[in-house]
Amino acid sequence: MKYKIVISYLVFIIVVLAGCKHAEKVVIEKKVKPISVRRCIRMVYENELKYKTLSVKKVSLAINNDGDAKSFRGLYKIRKDSVIQVSAQKLTIPVGRLELSVDSFKVVDHYDKLAFAGSIQNISDLIETDFVDYQTIQSILSNHIQSIKQDQKENPFREYVMNIAENMYKISSIRERRFNKFANNEQKLERFKQRNDDQHLVKQDIYIDPDIFVVRKEVYNDIDAGRIVSIEFSDFKALGEKWFPGKIHVGMSGKKKLDVELELSKVSINDETEFGFSIPSKYKREAIQKK
Repeated sequence: MKYKIVISYLVFIIVVLAGCKHAEKVVIEKKVKPISVRRCIRMVYENELKYKTLSVKKVSLAINNDGDAKSFRGLYKIRKDSVIQVSAQKLTIPVGRLELSVDSFKVVDHYDKLAFAGSIQNISDLIETDFVDYQTIQSILSNHIQSIKQDQKENPFREYVMNIAENMYKISSIRERRFNKFANNEQKLERFKQRNDDQHLVKQDIYIDPDIFVVRKEVYNDIDAGRIVSIEFSDFKALGEKWFPGKIHVGMSGKKKLDVELELSKVSINDETEFGFSIPSKYKREAIQKK
């Protein structure tokens, strides 16, 4: 049980770069009109939820990690660009808490009376990926759009291309044909990575609803790791003048399989003032270690 609670927590907010349980069928009778990447991104920015603090007071979480199934109830809250806090319980018994800041995290495991702390880099090492950071996690829990090309600060979607797929706008970080060439030719892949100073080649696909311009799905295809990670957002409900998902499906396919299902309710914005986080003095401190 020693690391099970911790891994479950990290799965909740990190493994966000993982694959889906099933695909929601988006039925749109009308033909989707082609638009530019720039216009689509602008429309998403205009329609995404605006907040200083975001609170999801009721979260039902089901995790299946390579056949190890668990379920929890809890909540999460975000102070934008600052901190994410998660609390979980099993039935009425508190299980633990997690706090993620821009560059570090803390976990309190009430079951084993343990506390863990580390950097965002520790999380990346744990799940063997180098594109996990605070902004990516925050964007998923907020249903905001996020580019993996974060070095291009002024226009992170500059090199993305547009297609129409599954009756949605599909914005991709690399063209499908070009990506397939790299996937099937190791020499071309290595030359591409050397030219672009990339350790990993990851293709990001973002699917945008053509009616309300929210992110419906994200897919990350990591050639080096041999896995595909996917996140789906569904059951959107009005939150003021914006839309917010009632369900998030997360999963990963590859050497290890992961399936995560979240149901979100009691969502509110700009009403959180308390973000305190304490570790009981009697709890034993331990470091996160990769198994």
